[in-house]
Amino acid sequence: FVLVRYDTIMEGVGCDRLTANFAAARIDAAVRVSDEESCAMARRLLRDEGLFVGGSAAMNCVGVLRAAEVLPPGSTIVTVLCDGGQRYLHSVWREERRREGESCAQCG
Repeated sequence: FVLVRYDTIMEGVGCDRLTANFAAARIDAAVRVSDEESCAMARRLLRDEGLFVGGSAAMNCVGVLRAAEVLPPGSTIVTVLCDGGQRYLHSVWREERRREGESCAQCG
């Protein structure tokens, strides 16, 4: 029997992570981003933009793309790249595990 506390390998986010400052926030919408989507976005940002981001920043970018799909043309979308890839070397950026065919979710 293994107790899994989090629903993601990304640090600081997940189904059991709700901070007090977030409780007072006015939220228009929320999106669920899988570990695989976040890992793929992090790799895309490094490859295409030269940005070495972590999983949380990559999740934000996935959310931006989803928002862009539904907002009117010419809308302005702002996000924060809130973390760097260095903190995710054991999960998002664990190259040898990805080469061995493991999914991102198995890299944690």
